[in-house]
Amino acid sequence: MSAFGMHNKMGFVIAAFCPLVIAPPISFKVFQQSERLRITLIHLGEVMQRLEETNARLLEKASRDSMTGLLNREAFFTHVDKMRMQVPGSLLIIDADHFKKINDQHGHYNGDGALTAIAHCISRTVSENDSIGRIGGEEFAVFLASDRENEVRAVAETIRAEVARLDFRTPENERVPLSVSIGGVIDLSEETIADHFQTADRRLYEAKRNGRNCVIIKPVMKSAA
Repeated sequence: MSAFGMHNKMGFVIAAFCPLVIAPPISFKVFQQSERLRITLIHLGEVMQRLEETNARLLEKASRDSMTGLLNREAFFTHVDKMRMQVPGSLLIIDADHFKKINDQHGHYNGDGALTAIAHCISRTVSENDSIGRIGGEEFAVFLASDRENEVRAVAETIRAEVARLDFRTPENERVPLSVSIGGVIDLSEETIADHFQTADRRLYEAKRNGRNCVIIKPVMKSAA
């Protein structure tokens, strides 16, 4: 074989062999980079999920009353304004009777305990489709997913009766009588939520004037067509 032929043959051998020598390291490096990228993306996804969960907890905490765990005023009315466009509903405003007297005679610690007991009583009475908020010092609100007057009145009367039956006692075992007055408005489909709140609030104070521990509920006056 001529020197040229030998040289040419060696060239083919080297050309065929080189990919076997060079390609594996390059492929392995690409694999390593791809694996690092995959792991980084997994970690990034986990971090994003934790951030979303943390933000959700913070938003939930910001929407809750710290003492009772109920929705706070802003969160409650935002929720009601949304819900009333989706389902028939009614609004109850509930106020603890003689609450200043409870604070003055038994102290703010027992006053807070009384409010918490009332909040729990309301929560036990309404259904999971209803919403409850603490909207003021001793004032609560309930959105009932019903615009049937007999159902709304029955729930309100049950809340009133259950609160009156509470056996709330101070750490010294002194019983503190509790009661609530309730004003309500049925059918929230028209007007603004602020209008409905004012109407329910007027009926609440009508209940106060009627001697407290009572319920005043009336349907909304429909606007003329």
